[in-house]
Amino acid sequence: MGATDSQDGVAAVGSETCRVAPAALPGELRHGPSRRFLVDEGLPESAADLDFTVLWEDGELKAFDDDRRLFAIGETDYCGTAVVLDGVSGEVYLACREAGEIRRDVLATGLSALAGLIREMESLSAGPDETAYDGRYGPAVVAEVVEGAERRMRAVDPGLFEPGTPVAHWGTSLLVRSLRWGARPGEPGGLAYAFGPELIEDLAVLGGEGRVRRFRPEELPAGLTHGPTRRLLTELGLPLDGEIFGACEEPLLTMGEAHPETFSDDASAGAEAAPADRAYQRDFFAIGWWPHDLVIALDGATGRLELPDWYDDGEPHAYLNRDLSALLYALWAYERMRAEWYRWEYDGSGDGEAWQVFDPQALLHSRVDAMVEAVDPQAFDTPEHSWRSLAEDGHTGGLLA
Repeated sequence: MGATDSQDGVAAVGSETCRVAPAALPGELRHGPSRRFLVDEGLPESAADLDFTVLWEDGELKAFDDDRRLFAIGETDYCGTAVVLDGVSGEVYLACREAGEIRRDVLATGLSALAGLIREMESLSAGPDETAYDGRYGPAVVAEVVEGAERRMRAVDPGLFEPGTPVAHWGTSLLVRSLRWGARPGEPGGLAYAFGPELIEDLAVLGGEGRVRRFRPEELPAGLTHGPTRRLLTELGLPLDGEIFGACEEPLLTMGEAHPETFSDDASAGAEAAPADRAYQRDFFAIGWWPHDLVIALDGATGRLELPDWYDDGEPHAYLNRDLSALLYALWAYERMRAEWYRWEYDGSGDGEAWQVFDPQALLHSRVDAMVEAVDPQAFDTPEHSWRSLAEDGHTGGLLA
């Protein structure tokens, strides 16, 4: 959207910033620094899980309360909760009306601080580059990213982070962005992602008791010729105790060996026999279990992961993930977000008790699909692809519920 001036006096400047013309500022907004900021600096249209397009869509700042002290300047883009400005103090809040009362959580001590916090979040949105943290990646680096961002955010808005103040929104938004530092893209000809054993160990803790199964080279079948996959299984391993790899066959068996009744060549096997278009999976390796009682089939030559068509209906799509590294990284990011989801589902202690409006689960729910999809976009290509099917399952409530 280019620079435009509406008749109501709100300007959308460039493609990202919305400013308010002086004539559009209500007289009740008496806080001088806020008036100057809205006119001279403005706020981004959408950033840091917040949306400020109301600044140019409505043409004027509208009062949020009957006393005309609070003014709506935006909303969250995960549940539509209002972002409001206190026209007297200049503080910014998440706010909602409930049973005739206005409930609110402080978001920033002022508009300038809010803009600084947004910039910090957006600086993390692109993810790591080769120079960030000396090119390191993994759970320990994720912790460093969070610690460093929190330190800079405190410097931006020290009043917000005073001891005892329940800080809404920013911690959850930061958690989601920090997960990009879990792994980096792999090298050409190798696995989709590169990461160390720490990610597997962390995933094992998230899903169980922390046990990891690393194969000895002689334990891997000769038919598993994909070198990068062999190295992953021997050097990094698979997390045990979880739902995916906890029941994988030892030693690794082909799909035909592990499920002979399904991949039988006997015509009398009837409906239990694999359909012709996936009969080739007979020579793949049964590496783990997927929802709906489906085995994860590993192509020993390419490292590609597929699902069988055991219900003879063409679904799910055969493609699951590009390789084990993509599946493991997606599972790690998902499990990190799910752990945070369940922390608020079953343990409302800590700052959560003091929050009046902020819903961390709503933010997590709105971001998990995109986070997992970014790891392996092809896994979300169509509604028949299993990852996307699980994400859009209305009966279960999506990936995190």
